Amino acid sequence: MECPYCNAELLDNGPYGYLASHQSGEILGYTFKCPNAEGFQDEEAANEYLMKTSQSLENLGLSDWEELTCDSSMHFVNGSFYTDKQDNLHEGYPC
Repeated sequence: MECPYCNAELLDNGPYGYLASHQSGEILGYTFKCPNAEGFQDEEAANEYLMKTSQSLENLGLSDWEELTCDSSMHFVNGSFYTDKQDNLHEGYPC
């Protein structure tokens, strides 16, 4: 599954649902985190993202690629995503 903002492969944070021992054990979906929500791992990936968004470091008020983060970190979701039972990807963390 890919981040809809930067196209990076999302990190699988595991299932969610009724998983406690007193519950049914039903899995409702899976949670994910964008690996670039806290910064890009290398300059090439950061530059690819900038080209995709038609932005520049200067336009974003940044002085170095290491300050750049995926737009998923800018929203209230902080780089978090989840799927529902139909494998549709949603922003945020399931309640």
